[in-house]
Amino acid sequence: MATFSLLPTELVEYIVAYLAQHDIYAVCRVNKSLSNLAISFLYRHVDLFIPPGNKLPRIDRFCLNIISDSRKANNVESVRLGLSPSEDVKQGQRWLAPDKTFDDKQMFRKAMVALSDETLVAAGDYLRDAIYMREYSAYAALALLVLPNLRRLDVADYKQATFDHLHNVLRNLDPGTLWNRRYPSQVLLDRLSSIKEVSLMVDRKTGVWYPGDNNRNPIGHFLNIPGIEKLVLFNLGGQSHAHGVAISHSLIAFPTATNITTLVFRHSGAFNRGLKSLFQCTPKLRSLTYDSYFNAQAQTTQRGDLLMVDAWNEHLRPLQSTLEVLVLTAEYSDPDAFFFAQPRIGDRLCGFLDLTDFTELHTLEVAFPFLTGDVDFSITKDIYPLFPPNLRHLTLRPDLSHAQLPFPFDSSILPNGLTFEESKQEAQCLMNARMDVSYMFQASLSLLEFWPTLESMSVWQPADPSLEWFDGQIEDFATTCRNKNITGRLLKPMLLRWKKAEHWDLMRETTLYDRGDPQLGVVDRLWRGEWEGRPLGMGCQYHLGALAKGKVRLRR
Repeated sequence: MATFSLLPTELVEYIVAYLAQHDIYAVCRVNKSLSNLAISFLYRHVDLFIPPGNKLPRIDRFCLNIISDSRKANNVESVRLGLSPSEDVKQGQRWLAPDKTFDDKQMFRKAMVALSDETLVAAGDYLRDAIYMREYSAYAALALLVLPNLRRLDVADYKQATFDHLHNVLRNLDPGTLWNRRYPSQVLLDRLSSIKEVSLMVDRKTGVWYPGDNNRNPIGHFLNIPGIEKLVLFNLGGQSHAHGVAISHSLIAFPTATNITTLVFRHSGAFNRGLKSLFQCTPKLRSLTYDSYFNAQAQTTQRGDLLMVDAWNEHLRPLQSTLEVLVLTAEYSDPDAFFFAQPRIGDRLCGFLDLTDFTELHTLEVAFPFLTGDVDFSITKDIYPLFPPNLRHLTLRPDLSHAQLPFPFDSSILPNGLTFEESKQEAQCLMNARMDVSYMFQASLSLLEFWPTLESMSVWQPADPSLEWFDGQIEDFATTCRNKNITGRLLKPMLLRWKKAEHWDLMRETTLYDRGDPQLGVVDRLWRGEWEGRPLGMGCQYHLGALAKGKVRLRR
């Protein structure tokens, strides 16, 4: 068997690039040559998340290494800070335990040298004392202040309690506030300008949403980072109430224009008026993704419309001269109920999209009800979508259908199996799901006839592979695409196909016909994280919960 030492350097680098951080660390300890090769990858994407169990990562060692070695500091492209969405991970200040093998005096001395010329951090700033006391938040702020080539910053923090020093640094970047008398150095602004992507309250590793209240402080101080082009965030949505009157809190207290071109909301609640302040900060916005997740348990006491699709026509109006890509998804589920006993959103969904004034919009990804207003997937109802005039790429999703939530259920976890009534309910649900899949097939063929400028159509298949289109349906879709000279693709989420939570954002793309290469034939390709610049892993909270609770049958 060949060893690493016999492989070409380029091949070893290619392998290491796919490893997790702890695996790269193991490679670095094999021998000196592998350490020299892998060390740059070890520091490329740094994960300092607080996992379930609350064991703090050694952020002190990381800070000492990047201050002591400019080569390591230059290699850092992304940093992941924050709290896991696991229920046993709580907010609050944290201090690293004393370590006799770590030189705190050297750490403090080098940190003071690094901060000595930074005008944003005053000589008597508490940040300096917090570094000496080994506070997790202080180390996080220090890393932000000294890293020269950071491109992505991920932060998850309930009410800013865990990263108060980090938040203070970002807040002090704004010289426009009356209470702030500090100004960042030009060197610091140049370093921070390298940050192009920020994510807030989003766990990129697990995809699990952050439950909680709606009283988090505004995110405006993150927009003080001067070079942000992409912002990914979680918005609980909804409204607070005072004396029976609904109140919408603005996300941004003082909106100012930014360079953000891509905005992604992950597993968020309903769009409310408070979010309009963020749109005021994005005059250059070209791509918008809004992934809606409604926990039906939390909606039982609320009445009225929940998903007002027609309201999006008004929400998006300020963006119609710049918006090029729009993705709208929806998931409505009760995490504790069987998939066949899920509530339906019914008349709480209102209206449909009218995008006829969006002349720049060329890529659209939505569920069928967003185009039809029909959450019942009525096969007899005519479809008259109000598409943007220059639409080129259309992607259709099974969201809100009976086919969205089913999965191979493991009844062995039940003490007595399903009752007779539950078995009937399961059979009826699967029959309804198959009918909705047939509707989506027929509707896809109909939509291929609508728009002469269409270049590609992609259709998501249900998460449960047993509900995929039949071979005959796939062939009919491919033939129609070929006759229309439209690229046709089927998209398959891999979470329930490979039945591991780590594949929550993995997708298999099957190209049935490629207008750019008509002779190519059927081609399969896997994508993780993003596909054509758009995020993957949306609408999967119910299935992630089912996997975590052992409800999914792992074997046939």
